[in-house]
Amino acid sequence: MKYLKIKITKEDLRKIVYFILMKFRGDPLHRQGTSAKRDLIGGYIERWFNKIAETVIFDELLKDKNYNVISDYFIYANDSKKNAPDILGLESKKGATVPFVKYNNGTWISIKKMPRIEVKVVREDQALLSVREPQMVDDYYAFIESDLDGDYLTALFEDITFDDKYLKKLQMSDVFIENDKNSQIIPHAKITKSEKIGTMRLIGIYSREELKKNSTLCKRDIHPYYFGGAKNKDPRGGNLQEKLQLDNNGRFVYKFDSNYVCLPVDIENKNNARIKILKKNKGSLYISSTQDIKINGTPLRKGNIVINFKKFQRSSAWDENIVLKYALEKFGKDSTRSLVSLFDKISKN
Repeated sequence: MKYLKIKITKEDLRKIVYFILMKFRGDPLHRQGTSAKRDLIGGYIERWFNKIAETVIFDELLKDKNYNVISDYFIYANDSKKNAPDILGLESKKGATVPFVKYNNGTWISIKKMPRIEVKVVREDQALLSVREPQMVDDYYAFIESDLDGDYLTALFEDITFDDKYLKKLQMSDVFIENDKNSQIIPHAKITKSEKIGTMRLIGIYSREELKKNSTLCKRDIHPYYFGGAKNKDPRGGNLQEKLQLDNNGRFVYKFDSNYVCLPVDIENKNNARIKILKKNKGSLYISSTQDIKINGTPLRKGNIVINFKKFQRSSAWDENIVLKYALEKFGKDSTRSLVSLFDKISKN
């Protein structure tokens, strides 16, 4: 199922900014000059803004229910373990609360038979999803795609900020310009408040087992390659004529040498084309196909095809489970309905 985009409202934006400001003022660590995380408020909002997804997505999923999820809006001292799941429990519209976890002297403890849910947000233009191996302890992982306007925060600015008087005060005199034949100086333009904040879209909610099954565990020193596009193109030289082996789901894992790690590539081969490998490079693979095919959703004509691979330059010091967003959405078994059904059951007890 392909979920629709949900518009972020000004009310959503006000709520998350209020929380971020509380956290900014209540947690002095980010203001310490020796801290690597030292932020002014703009960077701090950017770092914590994705928490808005929990409200935007789950409010939409549960809009016809008599309960909502409770997000974690606690603010913690620096010596706490900070191991809360993103969803702490359910709250009925009458005010009754059902906790999934309980806080006990610096750490969160799961309540038996209650789900643990992790929410992960990626930009619309990001190809990969990842979860650190130590985080693979939750029952469900909700992956959400964000598409934000670059100036979304202006939606909350005072109207006076956009007064024409500032445009006039910032006007520059032509006396400083002798020549600009290449039009490199950009003319000033009237600025208006952004009326569009952006959207969030649920990619899917997956169980821990399903996520493990579809992702590739990469050790901290591994920089995996992944699908970076495909097109019809003849190779310069190369005629290996090796048969391309696909698994039962129509996927293959490209292997260049013993140290090479590549995420699986999907080939839709409805007409049973004969596919052969013509040439191998670290960043590309040339194949020939006797029929039209699709590679990771890209339609391609029969003939010679080049598949390009990108290297994921990781800076993480953790082992990570990594999967292409496209692949998880296509092959992963979505547990959204079963999780909501579980919520229904819990809310009735």
